[in-house]
Amino acid sequence: MAKIYFISGLGADERVFQFLNISGFETKNIKWEDPLKNESLTDYSKRLINQIDLNEKVILIGVSFGGMIAQEIANLIECEKVIIISSIKSLKELDEKMRMVKQSAIYKFIPSRFLKWTNSLSADYYFSTETKEESKLLKQIITDTDRFFMKWAIDKIMTWKYESEFLQEKLTHIHGTHDRIFPINNITNAIKIKDGGHFMIVNRAKEISAIIQEKLNG
Repeated sequence: MAKIYFISGLGADERVFQFLNISGFETKNIKWEDPLKNESLTDYSKRLINQIDLNEKVILIGVSFGGMIAQEIANLIECEKVIIISSIKSLKELDEKMRMVKQSAIYKFIPSRFLKWTNSLSADYYFSTETKEESKLLKQIITDTDRFFMKWAIDKIMTWKYESEFLQEKLTHIHGTHDRIFPINNITNAIKIKDGGHFMIVNRAKEISAIIQEKLNG
């Protein structure tokens, strides 16, 4: 029996997966660990493998930043399937605005406390929350996020050097057509969720669950 390992987004936790309904599989949430100084994303991902039972078949499901981590891990160990949601497969899938931020490296000069505060202010817009309950959940997740981890992760997103061809047969990419963080324009080979935003793991959970269940059963 394969086990599903959930990997959450930047600073988020297992709360974002609570709305999924996947039957027939045991699940486990990968816990974030404190990054080491100047640690690469690959080396960080290696440490997370300690939370995975390699004696069982492994299925990875990652959302946003967690989708990038899932791909890094799948490049290091044998995986049955890899499913990424609201994520990217390489920096080629970033839109022009994100590429400008990357090139300017302005995010490196913003204090982590201010970065977290501005993230909270703009979260509802960029994550496309749809109800007061969703907004409250998102704000609580951001409040609970370690600001130093957030700044480290943003840097890793912007400097990611990854592109793997061998994963294509095992990889499923699910992406919303209204994602404001990773706009659909440059996203390739993805199953599109109409009007889905970056928080669709919560507000499109039923549709996403059905796609995941089909892929796992297949």
